[in-house]
Amino acid sequence: MSHWIMGIFTGLLGLVGLFMAGAARDFGILAFGLALAVFGAGFCWWMIKTSFDEEEEAAGSRVVIREK
Repeated sequence: MSHWIMGIFTGLLGLVGLFMAGAARDFGILAFGLALAVFGAGFCWWMIKTSFDEEEEAAGSRVVIREK
């Protein structure tokens, strides 16, 4: 459940960053807003990757090559 909370929170931070960048009047806020949006998107992608890695590890999936 905590993964969902962290994902939602980080996604909202990314949206806040986009709104900050959209309403920016100087370069500092623009750069910070874009960096926050990139961080939010990257963190969500990392959480998705971690989830798939955990599922594969739990399933014990191995690549088996059969020779004929």
